[in-house]
Amino acid sequence: MRMTIQKSDVANVLSQIQGLTGRKTSLAITENVLIQTGDDGIQLTATDLETGFEGFFPAEVEAPGALAVNARKFYEIVRNFPTETVRIAELENNWIEISCENVEYHIVGMDPEEFPDTPKIDEVDFILVESPDLKKMIEKTAAIGVAGEEKRAHMIGVNVERIENDEEKLLRMVSTDIKRLAKVDYRFDPDAGFSPGESVIVPKKGLNEVNKFLPAEGRVQLGIKDNYFIVKKENETVNVKLLNGAFPAYNELLVPDSEFDIVFDRNLLLMMLKRMSILTSDEYRGVIFHLENNELTMRTVNAALGESKETMRIEYDREPQEIAFNPKYFIDALNFINTDKVLLNVKNEDNPCIVRAENDLSYLNIIMPMKI
Repeated sequence: MRMTIQKSDVANVLSQIQGLTGRKTSLAITENVLIQTGDDGIQLTATDLETGFEGFFPAEVEAPGALAVNARKFYEIVRNFPTETVRIAELENNWIEISCENVEYHIVGMDPEEFPDTPKIDEVDFILVESPDLKKMIEKTAAIGVAGEEKRAHMIGVNVERIENDEEKLLRMVSTDIKRLAKVDYRFDPDAGFSPGESVIVPKKGLNEVNKFLPAEGRVQLGIKDNYFIVKKENETVNVKLLNGAFPAYNELLVPDSEFDIVFDRNLLLMMLKRMSILTSDEYRGVIFHLENNELTMRTVNAALGESKETMRIEYDREPQEIAFNPKYFIDALNFINTDKVLLNVKNEDNPCIVRAENDLSYLNIIMPMKI
């Protein structure tokens, strides 16, 4: 193989695939990017065996072929290359030369025949989705992560549904770590090519990789077929292998009773929560919400650090209540809400609190109380 590429054509995508090639797998070759020549350029392929990327880019091909090169080192070389034009040549025994007039690298590659096969998925019924909206959906749901060796699909994945009813056509993403749940809806345009489908569970780490490739504007194509979640834009495609499992029933939680709504100024509530969280720790995570006589009093008690208390005037004329919550969950939710007013649906200490924007049910968070 001998070819010439332009630094500006591939530097950005080589940066984006580092999350895939940097992940340890059972195959050492997945630390490499596969480069294959074609009639009009080259195809770059990367995978961590669960999420795969393919992209087609322009190149001047002098001799066809394929090579596998360490993705991290190749990216660092290209990023710091002194010229816009980069020459690449395959040498004997999988050695690779990367050069220009006054710079020359010889680096060890691997046998491209050992690179794992990537799925070839045909006849996908794609739906058009606004890329900025899909990015926000992924950020809002994948933000609820789980640590450690958790393997349950509904904990490490996001439930994705395509819903059609009499009034609207929706893409819905739902994520949970049992202590909280986030739901985001996207309403399709009439020309999006929508088709309903069964719910699937997509790994959060795969969705985070998808997010790196989503452009800041325009539309992308989204499809689900052959056990893969597929996102496609112009010359790039990302495939994420679906998880096997069942997502917990959650629909009954999505319709809050407005009788229990409390209206807050978003910024005032957010700053109050941040101040109250200062004295929390891994051992003392809870903040106590005391509701009485049109006031909310938050209180933090931490035996190792101290205590704090703050009061805010609200409209609340029900029976007094005292409920403990993890303030971090509220802060995370409020950071994704842009309206001036937010609603906290607070029923009692035995029921979750529902956080949402005023007059908008497209995004909401359901937060479980803590034991006092």
